[in-house]
Amino acid sequence: MKKSNLIIYLLSLTLLFFSSVSFAQQTCKLPAQATPEVTKRYIQCLDDQLNTAKQLQNTWIQKRKFELNKLEFETGNTQILQLFIKSIASNENYIKHSCQWRYSLKLPNALSAAITYKTCELSLVEQFTLDLKRPL
Repeated sequence: MKKSNLIIYLLSLTLLFFSSVSFAQQTCKLPAQATPEVTKRYIQCLDDQLNTAKQLQNTWIQKRKFELNKLEFETGNTQILQLFIKSIASNENYIKHSCQWRYSLKLPNALSAAITYKTCELSLVEQFTLDLKRPL
């Protein structure tokens, strides 16, 4: 194993550990009769949750890339990592399109549409992260 790959792997594991420990998932709540200021804070809270979820997902993606790269080296099968990378791109596309049509349903209410998009994206990012966590 290359020294640089080992360092990347160890850094990924360290980030994975600290991301799950230090990023305690805060709960975002929007009251039924929220003012525009409260709604704005709610959307910012969703953004924070989404950023945290994406960081965790990216850590798992890097971990899987490292593991699949190692498997490719051991087995000689050069399709493994390419297929994984394609699956990541397909998932990003799916999230975008799946949340866009939900967003469009809520228009012309831009705040409601934005909240719908962000909650959709958060849910799908978390769901994909759970898939990434499954052992190879």
